[in-house]
Amino acid sequence: MFLKIFLAASMMVLSCSPVAKESSLAKNLTILSATESTWVGGVRGVRGKIYTVKVKSSLKQKINFTGLNIDGEKVPVTATVKSNVYTVTARTTENNELPNMGEEPAQESAATKSFVLEYSEGESKVVRKLNIPKFTKVATVIKDGEAPVQ
Repeated sequence: MFLKIFLAASMMVLSCSPVAKESSLAKNLTILSATESTWVGGVRGVRGKIYTVKVKSSLKQKINFTGLNIDGEKVPVTATVKSNVYTVTARTTENNELPNMGEEPAQESAATKSFVLEYSEGESKVVRKLNIPKFTKVATVIKDGEAPVQ
């Protein structure tokens, strides 16, 4: 009898743990796509990345996305929602240093970076995290008449 009560009590503790809550909440959010593209400015050396994440929510509360954490650096985001699908966009600017003539610019590997989307549910102040396993690189589209500065 004591063993049954102990097992029932331990099951209740497990179901109320923060880990259990986080995993159940994560099941309500599904990453539909995560893309990365490069943007170039009108001034030589000005460029950056645009990260776009589409997240489907089955939660009843509105989701407030607060930032995209890229290797410990929090980048502000904007989010729009349509039919419970959130489109979250973060824009970064790379260092404005111009490479020396004859040197190849350093290439970053996005595969080694960690990406975590931070959000809260409804009016809650509790910041939750959604790991983004990887971003798919997409080509930068340049409109007719525009050309990147070389």
